[in-house]
Amino acid sequence: MRKSLLITVFIALSAFSAWAYDGVSKLFVEENGELFNSITMSTRYELINNYGRAEKTEIINNLRTDETRILVLNDEYMKIATSSAQTVELKLLHKSKRDTVIAVIETVATPYKDSRLTFYNTKWQKLDASKFIKMPTFDDFILPSMPKDKRNDLLNSLMITMIELRFEGETLVAQCNANDFFMGEDFKVFKPYLVNRVVYNIKNSSFKKK
Repeated sequence: MRKSLLITVFIALSAFSAWAYDGVSKLFVEENGELFNSITMSTRYELINNYGRAEKTEIINNLRTDETRILVLNDEYMKIATSSAQTVELKLLHKSKRDTVIAVIETVATPYKDSRLTFYNTKWQKLDASKFIKMPTFDDFILPSMPKDKRNDLLNSLMITMIELRFEGETLVAQCNANDFFMGEDFKVFKPYLVNRVVYNIKNSSFKKK
């Protein structure tokens, strides 16, 4: 069944404009369903096709509960809203001319935004993230000048720490949403000792914190 679906999709794609089915678009359509399990391959193709023709890009997902739509698409980068509460970003990183890595950010709003960064090869096999980046933690947002007692108070006040990730050109931006957990004046005592965002430069497939 899967093989016949692949053949159907690829035949249809052969008649479609080349620019739209290349790079990240091709990888999006071919993903094995673990990441985009609510969007069938034929639906993914339809999304790409409609986007390329500047037509309606919202399509009901496979769960029949919400719409999926493409937000941004070019050869190397794609951002898609798989539902009203989740976005997925795909960015191609080139270790060499023959070695491409797919960096994937999944962001869920519950309602506070929290993200997960995962790396895959072009066959959609998961790679060891530690080979590309030292993942940001809450400590990255705390300035060294924060007194130890205030740091302890802050950490004790946070039940969970949510970090939103997003690609901005050739950088990765990590943003901590700690202030969302405090009411009114409560956050002011901690704010002078925190940075709002941490930025990583992306070169080839490596992420270096600024």
